[in-house]
Amino acid sequence: MEYNEEYFAESANRKAMAIWAILGIVLSAAYALEIVKGLRTVQYYIVFVLVCWIPFIVGLLVLKVKGRATKYYREVLVIGYGIFYAFVLMTTTSQLAFTYIMPIASMLILFKDTKFMVRCGVESVIVLLIFIIKNYLGGMNAPSDVTNYEIQLAAIILCYVGFILSSNHLTKSDAAMLNSVKDNLDRVITTIQQVKTASNSVVDGVTVVRELADENKEGAGAVVDSMQEVSQNNDVLGGRIDSSLDMTEDIARQVSNVVELTKRIKEIIEASVQHADTSTKDLAEVMESTNMMEQLSSEIEHILGEFRQQFDMVKQETGTIENITSQTNLLALNASIEAARAGEAGKGFAVVADEIRNLSMGTQSSSGSILEALGHLEHTSERMTESVTEILKLIQETLSSMTAVNESVTTIAADSRELGSQIQVIDSAISQVEVSNQNMVDNMQQVRNIMETVTDGVKNSETTTKSMLGKYEETSKNVLHIEQVVGKLIEELGAGGFMGADDIKAGMSICVIASGEDRKNAEFKTRVIKVHDGNILIDAESAKDFFESGDKHQIYKLQAIVDNEMYSWDNIRIHKEQNVYVLSVSGNPKVVNRRKYPRLSIQNSCQIILGPDATAYRGTMLNISAGGCAFTVTDPAFATAPGKAMKVTIDDFSLLQGKPLEGIVIRSTNDEGCYTVGCRLIEDNDAICEYVKTKMH
Repeated sequence: MEYNEEYFAESANRKAMAIWAILGIVLSAAYALEIVKGLRTVQYYIVFVLVCWIPFIVGLLVLKVKGRATKYYREVLVIGYGIFYAFVLMTTTSQLAFTYIMPIASMLILFKDTKFMVRCGVESVIVLLIFIIKNYLGGMNAPSDVTNYEIQLAAIILCYVGFILSSNHLTKSDAAMLNSVKDNLDRVITTIQQVKTASNSVVDGVTVVRELADENKEGAGAVVDSMQEVSQNNDVLGGRIDSSLDMTEDIARQVSNVVELTKRIKEIIEASVQHADTSTKDLAEVMESTNMMEQLSSEIEHILGEFRQQFDMVKQETGTIENITSQTNLLALNASIEAARAGEAGKGFAVVADEIRNLSMGTQSSSGSILEALGHLEHTSERMTESVTEILKLIQETLSSMTAVNESVTTIAADSRELGSQIQVIDSAISQVEVSNQNMVDNMQQVRNIMETVTDGVKNSETTTKSMLGKYEETSKNVLHIEQVVGKLIEELGAGGFMGADDIKAGMSICVIASGEDRKNAEFKTRVIKVHDGNILIDAESAKDFFESGDKHQIYKLQAIVDNEMYSWDNIRIHKEQNVYVLSVSGNPKVVNRRKYPRLSIQNSCQIILGPDATAYRGTMLNISAGGCAFTVTDPAFATAPGKAMKVTIDDFSLLQGKPLEGIVIRSTNDEGCYTVGCRLIEDNDAICEYVKTKMH
């Protein structure tokens, strides 16, 4: 059982009161029988009852007003019962009445106060001496009476001496035992403090393990979801690959067709090149023939010119013949005239003249025919000249056209050769495409096989991860079990007196709870100014309204969070001193491990103020709960952050309205310069608890 001074003081008062009540009842009954026997009067009995029970009732009132553990009760007991004891001794002649003090005197050992017992013994001896003197002077002075007086006095003195010696012995024995226990207890306390520290470390470590297990569980769940998504995507990708394989095969067939068509085009172009070469040769021959025709036409034109010149000469000669014929005819006419004039002598000459004239006429006729023929020949020659001229023009135009055609055919031949060369390149490229396409088909098939392997691996990984999730759940259960065991250990350590108000430090957050009917569960949260002699001091101005608004007999409870535990005291006493309220706590608090809350993953950016220098850093939130939070940050200052105070302000988090969360860093994990930091809040936040539950639902 836990030692509680107030409890044992109350128990001593209660036991003394019980003995007092029993003696009062017994003596009241005994004296009532004397009234029945006629040995006492009713008036005496009334006075007896008043003297017996009035001090007892006064003692009850003192207990009610001052508390059941008050030290004033033993004074009331000694004085009140002493008056009753003196009254009984002074109103009786019984030699055994002196023993009425013995039960009460034996109860004085409960108070473990030697001086008080000596004082009570002296008072009892004085009352007994008065009783002896009264009886001695009243005639009870025989030697036997004196012997009885000596025995009574010796019995009282020896009883008190025995009680005092016993009390001293018990006190010294208890002191020696307590010193021994204290020495052992100091060692035990040191050990327990180490156990307490280790337990807190274990709780912190277990809390970190639990948080990591929760985060790993969440991560594993995300991995399972991702793997399921990967598996689904692999199935879709497999279908796409199958479709791609089909399309690739179609492409391969189309490439084969293109290759065939390219070969055909190549053949046609090669034939076209050959035809173009042949056409070029033919055009060269045609141009050569045309050139020759041009030359021949020029020669014909030259010949025609010479013919025209000869024709003009013939025409001139014909004109000369005609002139000669005219002159011959004129001469024949003259000759005829002369022959006529000569007569007979001139007949022969006339005959010659006639023949000459006839010949002249015939020549003239022939000349006319020749002239007519020459006229026709001239006309024909002009027409021929015109035709030859036209032919020459046509030949010239044809030659120009043939030159252009020759150039075009040459260009076509060159382009055909170039096209053939390009077709050769295309053919080579198409062949490479065909090979590449075949390789792609092979690669796609390999990808398909790999995707099937990956899918099988993902399914196996999914199974493994689900198994890991089961293990995480089992780990979480074991962690919770460890927390419960350690929490129970901590609670038992607290119940043993190793946790108390001394663990509370200035600046810590505490909560005062009103437990009366009129203000049940009303709360006031504040910070500790100072802790002195087990009393907790808080600011009076901030707490004024809370304490003065309730009944002065209001009952309060106190809760304080120390490390990862919550201390709770019932029935604390509160009084005001100057500018502070003093919260007086007694005994040891109830110690319970803090509640566990669900965590919600968030990705908001945040600002962190670390340590007393109030340096601000930027980070990203990972999760949040009513009792803690976690974030990532890249500054090396967080490598040594565990144990330091921090404030984190979450961006775009309307629930807190820009107010920072205050807490202690309990872990910091370095992942290649990125620190994952876990924090425990100074006090639980109910608003965040409801927010997380709502979001998770």
